[in-house]
Amino acid sequence: MTSLTILGRRWFDRINGNTYFSAKALIDGKPAGEIRFQYGYGNQYEHEMFAKLQQDGLLADVERYAHGLESPWRWCERNKITYHAEVTDVARKRDL
Repeated sequence: MTSLTILGRRWFDRINGNTYFSAKALIDGKPAGEIRFQYGYGNQYEHEMFAKLQQDGLLADVERYAHGLESPWRWCERNKITYHAEVTDVARKRDL
């Protein structure tokens, strides 16, 4: 593996005041995983996608801490992998 890219989309539900996201991961430019719809805000899309890739056996040597997993950028830095994360806020739930 030489690169890991995580792409997210966020939608804010104004009625209930909750934020949701979807995310896709690319390893060396090829699709590696997807989360379709999940509650979360900020950059949680990165952490959830990273955890999914680790659970699916696509990432090795991820450090575990008392509060959770190693951050995606730190894991990539430690393993000399190019990392990119990007999120887009969308206006409609169906755009996730």
